[in-house]
Amino acid sequence: MDSNHSVSIGKNPALAKTRKVIALGFATQGLGYATVMTALPTFKNRFKLSEDLLSIIILGVCIAAALGSILADRLAVKLGSRFAIVIAFLFEAIGIAVAAFSSSVTIMVASFLLYGLGLGCLDAALNMQAVMMEQRLGKSALGGFFACYTAAAFLGAMIMSATVSTSFGATTALFIAVTIALMTALCSKKWLFQQKENAAVIPETKNPIPQKQLWIFGLIILIAFTVDSAISTWSSIYLKDVLTSSATVAPLGYAAYQIGILITRLSLDFILKFKNAAWLAGTTILIGAIGCAIAGIGHSLTFAILGFALAGVAVGALVPLTFSAAGRLDENRRDEVIARVNIFNYGGAVAGAVIVGLLAAPIGYGPSFITLALCLLALLLFRKKLI
Repeated sequence: MDSNHSVSIGKNPALAKTRKVIALGFATQGLGYATVMTALPTFKNRFKLSEDLLSIIILGVCIAAALGSILADRLAVKLGSRFAIVIAFLFEAIGIAVAAFSSSVTIMVASFLLYGLGLGCLDAALNMQAVMMEQRLGKSALGGFFACYTAAAFLGAMIMSATVSTSFGATTALFIAVTIALMTALCSKKWLFQQKENAAVIPETKNPIPQKQLWIFGLIILIAFTVDSAISTWSSIYLKDVLTSSATVAPLGYAAYQIGILITRLSLDFILKFKNAAWLAGTTILIGAIGCAIAGIGHSLTFAILGFALAGVAVGALVPLTFSAAGRLDENRRDEVIARVNIFNYGGAVAGAVIVGLLAAPIGYGPSFITLALCLLALLLFRKKLI
């Protein structure tokens, strides 16, 4: 982004309000997702679910989320991404609320699938709004939005931790997430951009999307979320079962990873004032790859936790950088491109959870994390595409 052509939101109160509501949307999404994920043990115990069945349910949510991203594209083209966000928040709120009070596995699974549909729709539509804001401002803004998501995810996990042992259990945290989602939906309906992409307003501007570039962006998102899912799913197990940490220390690997993401995203927009996206992507990829390698090679808890923190640096930068670049690929079809790239998110979520688990048996967890480092290094070939 060219800071010389940036817009001052101080002179545009409506734009400033819209920016805050987009940030609120990212924060609400992060809080809701963390709340649902940390509630899974409660649902597992309530319905006596096996690990295999729980994994199938999570896979179903990922598939529903991919469909939700496609839904966001259709809704955004016809009615605008603001409408898609409002609908997605309603889907999420209804899905979480029904799941919280469900009395059968069938109802619980159906509610999770509805939540997944909203999850994917909201992921895509929020990125559409964020890129629109970035382009209005003429400077980087996605780092701050994604930082709101990460910080709120911390808060969601803390709320669940504080309420899960109370008389109402996880239901309290889930109710809080539902309430905030409904409030954010109301704010979104009033303050978000209504503007549709140019191809929807002027059909003659609809040229073929550069497929090669789209697949490159998709690959970056795929690998970033593969790393994210792998560390989210397996880091605690690795620290506890392989490095023989205590139950108290085991979650620190994931916590360090999230701190790495948050610090990176908080500093991203500032760094982009001085360095371009290719330089930042290359630097963070190297840091993340070193982190994954340290986590896999190191035989101490300290090195493993440090490695996961460094891995968070790569994921923290690559996701916002890629969506920002995707939004510039064809500004006449911005929403459609973002929705398509967002689908790779859920492929990565499944791949990260599955690949490390499959590799762990024959070669061990350590080499599995080293494999993630090699995947990140492969992205160095495409870093200049993010400019």
